[in-house]
Amino acid sequence: MLQENRSFDTYFGMLNPYRSANGWNLGADGKTYSVDGIDDKLTTIKNESDQGTLFSPFKFASSCIDDETSSWLESYGDVSRYDFGNSRSILMDGFVHTAQAYAINCASSGGTRCSGTFTDFTGQRSMGYYDQTFLNYYYYMASQFAISDRWFSPVSSKSIPNRIATFTGGTTQGLVFDPGNDDRLPQLAIPSIFTELDQANVTWKIYYTVTQGACLDPDDCIGGASAKYPATDFSYLTDSYRYLYENPLGVPCTAPTQPSSVVGDSSNSFCIDPNHIAPLQTYYTDLANNTLPSFAFIEAGYGVNDEHPGSGQSMLFGQQQVAKVVNALMVSPAWPQSVFFLAYDEGGGPYDHVPPVPGHSNDYTDATVGSVLVGDIPDIAAISVNADAYGPCLPSGGSPTLHCDLGSSDPGATPTDAAAIKGFSAQLGFRVPNLIISPFVRKHYVSHVPMDHTAILKFVENRFIGPSVHLTARDAAQPNLLDFFDFTAVPWAAPPTPPVPVSAASLGYDPCTPQNFKP
Repeated sequence: MLQENRSFDTYFGMLNPYRSANGWNLGADGKTYSVDGIDDKLTTIKNESDQGTLFSPFKFASSCIDDETSSWLESYGDVSRYDFGNSRSILMDGFVHTAQAYAINCASSGGTRCSGTFTDFTGQRSMGYYDQTFLNYYYYMASQFAISDRWFSPVSSKSIPNRIATFTGGTTQGLVFDPGNDDRLPQLAIPSIFTELDQANVTWKIYYTVTQGACLDPDDCIGGASAKYPATDFSYLTDSYRYLYENPLGVPCTAPTQPSSVVGDSSNSFCIDPNHIAPLQTYYTDLANNTLPSFAFIEAGYGVNDEHPGSGQSMLFGQQQVAKVVNALMVSPAWPQSVFFLAYDEGGGPYDHVPPVPGHSNDYTDATVGSVLVGDIPDIAAISVNADAYGPCLPSGGSPTLHCDLGSSDPGATPTDAAAIKGFSAQLGFRVPNLIISPFVRKHYVSHVPMDHTAILKFVENRFIGPSVHLTARDAAQPNLLDFFDFTAVPWAAPPTPPVPVSAASLGYDPCTPQNFKP
């Protein structure tokens, strides 16, 4: 399950004090496991805006903040504001500038995710962080089970390229933007993990939380048939058409699909195979019946409970949704043989101190992280490989093509740019929050092994198909994730009882106050 647009430091940068205070930083092996966060850096990390104002990290007072961005240009600018070349200055100094520019641009021109009134025109929100005050469920689960402090998104850009890359083993075949909304391109003919599992006769299912109209129930949607269509980014790939497609004329559906009334759309406006794509309620039924597929992907509740900043929702709704999904798994017949991976599709624009740049990923990490020396933490170079022969490129005619969509000012457009020389291996996306939850997960464990989302694909490939199987060179380069697990002792055969997620009711006030996000 991938939620939306949060960086690791924003969510888990203050996890160490919480773990230590509760005695949850000591593993069953007697080792201390600490997180490479910002808890010991609060007086030294600063970020500069255009006006020269220095902003240090601060604790958010609001569960709602103005949106930010980590699109292609902005992500490179966050790392090094003025240097996109191969000889780069890795300063991690652009976050405030990017957030400031995004607010000003949105306020003046509007656009996707730009609705509402912006309140932070300085970019200070990029330096905010949360702790257990709001993220009590996440902090508890991250301390009991396992996390990685070297989990990056696969593409140095925004949500859709990262979600496509997650399905395809790390490739967008050259695209750095949203091929639909930004580039106006058709579906992409890129093989996915679902293609791979089909070929191996391995069961899989996508559970969607909302429809494209951001409805939890299709019958409650207004705005036409498209509003009732399942919200899944699998639809960006041509392979999805076998399982899900629009049917405005109401002609007979092609097997294995059925009329969409089977998933609650009384208008039968699309065709769907409910054995492969189904509403989230089916997940709970499958749990109770112990009929989960071998691989399940849970789509976020886009615009409702996906935790995306600036979308009119409190992040607390997303934590409540994840808790419902995970808690149901822990008390189900499926628990003894399951692993649940939670991450966020990309960093979203908030600050993170770990450079996603090969050769530099440990530049700002302390001499020791727990009992691990920085010299023992691998650089990300081993996983920062090009997935295939496609690299970011300028379209010859100026308009985006299936494999090129750079603009003239984008990183990679100039021959000396790092992205022009090294392709997608020049820079990964930023670190993201994550949880690995399973009866087999080592207690209180923190991994420092670099990975991106495609490591989950490698885990699935190894488990269900074979150790030599991979979609691209990117998922082939990922770690096998076995350091997270103890399959002999089964540490969490009896799962813990997590706290009830924080809500406005439990706090006694509504913390969704983007205009007052500072303490």
